[in-house]
Amino acid sequence: MSIQDQLKELSLTKSEIKIYLYLLEMGISTPPQIAKGTGIARTNCYNILSSLKDQGLINEQEKGSRKVYLASDPESLLRRVQKRKEVIEQLLPDLRALHTTQKNKPKIEFYDGFEQVKEIYLRATNTKKLMAIGSVKAFADRDAKFFLNFKMKLKTNGTCFQDLVADSSSQNGIKETKEILKGLYEFRTLSKKYSDSPTDILIWDDNIALITLEDPVFGTVITSALLARTFGYMFEMLWESQVKN
Repeated sequence: MSIQDQLKELSLTKSEIKIYLYLLEMGISTPPQIAKGTGIARTNCYNILSSLKDQGLINEQEKGSRKVYLASDPESLLRRVQKRKEVIEQLLPDLRALHTTQKNKPKIEFYDGFEQVKEIYLRATNTKKLMAIGSVKAFADRDAKFFLNFKMKLKTNGTCFQDLVADSSSQNGIKETKEILKGLYEFRTLSKKYSDSPTDILIWDDNIALITLEDPVFGTVITSALLARTFGYMFEMLWESQVKN
């Protein structure tokens, strides 16, 4: 690896490297001399010299009425790296605290229209366990072909599917779903007093999806380990309170 390539690893720009190496080799130089020797426009040289000076890699001196520049001892590169290391070490506790905060901050995504909402259902098949509360009837009525595709994806991925359905949905697609998924599928029927709601709630991994299946169709996916765990507990309590089919 050339000197230029190694200096790039220290986050120096191509122009900064040119001027720095020029001053190391030529010694004290004026901006016009540096511009001519490096092929960098004089107007650009002043900005680059200022940057190198701020980084402690060159020194500025007065010679008569002119300013001249010379390279610092190359050990200044090591001091520069050590200084960065010290700054990062000081920042680490605050950065780690910020990272923890961001990890626990929910991510929210919106899906508009049934074509986009289909992406939620397909995404929910890529898990070991999927829990659902909603209307099988509304899903099947909206797009029977896609409903079948959704079930085939669950089967292909080996996803265990627990389904809480409204009473009016209990005979709609349930038999076919059990035939397709066999032991992967289990459903329970909600009490008759709960009307058939044209909505779906899906819970998987760290995600909760809230979906409407009547116009206007839309969906919201909230990604949060804490919220998904809570919704999972609520699902389990509701599941255990229903009669096993």
